[in-house]
Amino acid sequence: MSDITSANLSIFQPANQRSLTKLPKDIYNQASNYLSRKEIKRLNLAYCVALEAHEGQSRMDGSPYISHPIAVTSILLDLKVDIESACAGFMHDVLEDCNVQKHSLEKIFGKDTINIVDGVSKLNQIDLQNVADKNANNFQKMALAMSRDVRVIVVKLCDRLHNMRTIDFLPREKQIQKCIETLELYGPIAIRIGMQSLRVELEDRAFKCLHPLRAKLLKSAIKKAKNGRERIIYKIRKEIKHQLKKEDVLATVQGRQKSLYSIYRKIKTKKRPFSEILDVFAFRIIVNSVDDVYRSLGIIHNFYKPIELKFKDYIAIPKTNGYQALHTSLVTHQAIPIEVQIQTKNMELIAENGIAAHWAYKTKEDDRGDSARGTKKWLDNLVDINLSSRDSSEFFESVKSELFNDEVYVFTPAGDIVNLKSGATPIDFAYELHTDIGNQAIACKVNRKYAPLNIQLENGQSIEIIVSKESEPNPEWLNFVASSKARSAIRASLRHQKKSHARKAGKIMLESELKRSGLSLRDYRGSRLKKVLKLIGVDTLNQLLTDLGLGKKTGNIVAERFFEGLQIRKNSKDSVKALVLSDHKIEGVTVVYAKCCMPVHGDPITAHTDTDRGIVIHHSRCRQVYPNRADTARYFPSMWGENSREILYRAHIKVIAEDKPGSLADLASIFAENNINISNALTKDLDARLSEFSFEGDFANVEDLRSLMKKVRTQKFVTSCIRILNDTRSKNEKTHHQY
Repeated sequence: MSDITSANLSIFQPANQRSLTKLPKDIYNQASNYLSRKEIKRLNLAYCVALEAHEGQSRMDGSPYISHPIAVTSILLDLKVDIESACAGFMHDVLEDCNVQKHSLEKIFGKDTINIVDGVSKLNQIDLQNVADKNANNFQKMALAMSRDVRVIVVKLCDRLHNMRTIDFLPREKQIQKCIETLELYGPIAIRIGMQSLRVELEDRAFKCLHPLRAKLLKSAIKKAKNGRERIIYKIRKEIKHQLKKEDVLATVQGRQKSLYSIYRKIKTKKRPFSEILDVFAFRIIVNSVDDVYRSLGIIHNFYKPIELKFKDYIAIPKTNGYQALHTSLVTHQAIPIEVQIQTKNMELIAENGIAAHWAYKTKEDDRGDSARGTKKWLDNLVDINLSSRDSSEFFESVKSELFNDEVYVFTPAGDIVNLKSGATPIDFAYELHTDIGNQAIACKVNRKYAPLNIQLENGQSIEIIVSKESEPNPEWLNFVASSKARSAIRASLRHQKKSHARKAGKIMLESELKRSGLSLRDYRGSRLKKVLKLIGVDTLNQLLTDLGLGKKTGNIVAERFFEGLQIRKNSKDSVKALVLSDHKIEGVTVVYAKCCMPVHGDPITAHTDTDRGIVIHHSRCRQVYPNRADTARYFPSMWGENSREILYRAHIKVIAEDKPGSLADLASIFAENNINISNALTKDLDARLSEFSFEGDFANVEDLRSLMKKVRTQKFVTSCIRILNDTRSKNEKTHHQY
């Protein structure tokens, strides 16, 4: 490493900037093609900074280190990047490998250039073999730098490409690590921002280095099949060109060769033999206008036989990385399957170079192409995932999984197109629109018909999300959502829910203890509250209530500190008044009904504070509650209040009846006649004569439940009808309670 410090770089002295070491001839020629004289002078200055900063350093192959920044800048100039990116290409290692300070460079080159250099430096610190803690944190910083300026990743991809071109000089262990990084991260990122040509070279070089024998065998097999394939490709190319020329369509027709790694990946993932992968011949047709694209499609569909359901229009609905083309599959007159892509010249340029084909960050919002808009959307998603992630490791895994996906295109009811990960569900769609829509989703319509929230969406479907402000995300959604954005948002909401429920439960616990002495939290304000919180050792009341709800502190001990604050004694003789439950709420806190005993309005009930679910309502005879009724810190007597609207409560009943045709239908009709909804029904044969029917139904109160059970018992084929309660009267896990 160089011992030069930024203060000692002679190039930072204004006098030394008047006579600069000339740019290498090839670099100068590339830059002269599109940069102004002023910009070339700035690029020359960046070259001189890198030249002096890396003086005395060598690469693993023995060449001067400056050869690497020169090569990286050359790749960037081939892409015709802006001057800030080109300067960053020269200086991308000076912060990491030399003692050059950011502020020194910023004075000369400006904030944009140095932010790119800094972002690339952070990328260089990532080690995918150890993503925990420090390295995952570095990745998170890099991703956020990339989200602010996509040029960071473009420079890094060019840096990685040159490193892959010279990877032979690294130790084998380092080679393997760099190849895995390239295949797992940089290749997918390249295609995400539309840089197909760069991605192909990155992946092919990584594959050849990581699996040299497999690459050699695959290359040999392709070479053997080449002669026969070339004859077929030549013939089909000639036929397509002839048909297009007949219709006055000027076009270039190319036989498209799949990359080595893409063939290997298809063999591996689709588990198909090499011969099948190579059996399909691929062609690209390049024309002058979008009109000619669609005309060409009609011409080749008339000449060859199209394969059903194998047509995709990425012009009307571009991919998120901006890729546009028509894709179609056909069978030639010789029964040879072919794949054809049809594009304009501009579409081909964007397909090869993606975001680098038109630098979106230099244009107005309205002038941005689909590639830029798609890239911006993906980068914005990185910010959303970061805000929702618990830590850097979770963020890393979310982003990494998001890179590997195909896409599905669906519509909002207003007709707007939404691009989603393949396998996405209506919940993914909801979170893609807005986090609040996802959090409040309760149902959905697919093509105007109600559908399950876990259904996998297909191209072209219209999706409508039904929301409720009272709804919260369901933890079960994590089992089927496909996108990292949805998964991160659900996890964040569930974490918030747990704290929120705990805080509300803690408030009820504390208020209950204070009520024993006729006090309330309202009696503690300002300095008095601060004094009590200091005694307990917490900073805020919210923190105290959350700790109470999570069981980190106990209500009676905390209450003692509150009593000390008013210098009064706790009146232990006073009993706690029953909490009133109305409209699913106790003192404004929404409750959850225990599934073990399923209490119904009119049952004797007890409230229990739970660290995960908040306030849970149990039947007072439930075995989860009855043994703990003396624990007044977490179990509170409760009573039903008046509801402002009709509310239904779920109850579980079991019927033993004769096993005869129509028994289930007869029982279901009794529910229907009494306007009781059956939410769940199970049947089980007990013996040759009797069957067991278990029903979960929705009832307004315990009187409706008793009335239904009475009618069920009047049926001649019914032996018994009982309610299932998690009762203390029996040793069974779920005991019977007969009304």
